[in-house]
Amino acid sequence: MHTVYIIYSPSTEQYYIGQTKDLRITLWQHNAKAIPATAEGKPWEVKYQRSFDTRKESSSLEMKLKYRTPEQWAEFFSPEVVEK
Repeated sequence: MHTVYIIYSPSTEQYYIGQTKDLRITLWQHNAKAIPATAEGKPWEVKYQRSFDTRKESSSLEMKLKYRTPEQWAEFFSPEVVEK
């Protein structure tokens, strides 16, 4: 399974969108500052996740989300799924 996720950092008030095969390990890496793009945002919290059978499907959603603002994410899923 491939998972698209949105994490949020309360300390920097920023979102990060990515995809992974193991969200538990990836979240640990973000919070351990092992990923340079999110090193300054600790702690990171999962705000959204959706799993797909193929990487192609998850990549498609990931790219669509990355090119939109949080306010526009609602067109991809119900608003109550993403906490702000």
